[in-house]
Formats: sequence, structure tokens, C-alpha cells
Amino acid sequence: MHQREAMRVLQTTTVLLAASTSVCAFSTQKLAQPQSTALNLFGKGGTEGAAKKGPGMMDQIAMFKKAQEMAQKKQKIDEELKKMDFSGEGADGKVKASFKYVPVQNPMDPNPDYEAVSFEFDADYYESASPEDLAAAVKDCITNGIETTNQVVAEKYSALQGDLMQAFGQKPAEEES
Repeated sequence: MHQREAMRVLQTTTVLLAASTSVCAFSTQKLAQPQSTALNLFGKGGTEGAAKKGPGMMDQIAMFKKAQEMAQKKQKIDEELKKMDFSGEGADGKVKASFKYVPVQNPMDPNPDYEAVSFEFDADYYESASPEDLAAAVKDCITNGIETTNQVVAEKYSALQGDLMQAFGQKPAEEES
């Protein structure tokens, strides 16, 4: 009999514990009603009519076409830049280098590359300069060449940036003032 009473006490305790925690677990608040998930494929915006224009499928197709157009413009600009020669100078023009622009090959790395095609050294400077001076002059030459290349690239891409801003409904920076 003793075992039976212990079992009842255990069951009663379990029921009381469960009842006390379940009071907090359930809420009497009404759950939010699910919203409509109707596809507005042609941008009509549902039952409110054509006044509420949402991003429908036709808008998405137009955006996709605009993105393709922008990609073609970027590719054309990259081809132009690839054909151009860029130069840099160091040590007051005694070290010169020519560079080629290498368009982005890896979409995960958006930075273009610059290929040093050739270096020219002033003969007198080359003979008289220390290795440290030559290294510093070459470094300055490369830095100057990359800066020059970046300026030209920025000028070429500014037209593409204006087109992108217009595509997203923004005014280009020049027109805002």
C-alpha cells in the first residue's frame, strides 16, 4: 500500500506541475491571420485595381533586360580599356612604365588587374642610383601608373553609373544639384 500512495503523490505532483506550467504556455491572444500570397504577375496589385502597381513579372522582365544591357555596356567599356595603354612615372620621370588594364575575370573579386608591360630607366640614373632608390622609384612608378589607370577607368565607368542610377529611378549626381 505504501508504494501505491507514493505513486499517487508522484502523479498528483506531476499533474500539478504540468497544469501550472501550461497556464503560461498558452495565450488567449488571437493569432494573426495569414496574408494573401497571390502572385501579381502583371503588376496589378490585387483587388485594389491598377492604381496600386506592384513589382509584377513584367517589371522583373524589364529589369532583367536592363541588367543585360548594363552588362553589355560594361563589357564594351572593358574592351575599350583593355586596348588602351597606360603609363606611370617615378623618380621625376627617370623611371617609366607602361601598363595594360586587365578586366575582372572572377566575379568574386571585383578588382581589376593591371599588367606591367614594360619599364624604361634613364641610363645615368640607373647607374648612379642605389638598389633602394631604384626599388623606391619602381614602386612610385607602379603606384602612379595604377592611379592614372584608375582615373581613366572611373571616367569611363561614370557613364555606366549614370545609366544604372536612372534604371533604379534615381537622378545621376550631376542632375541633383
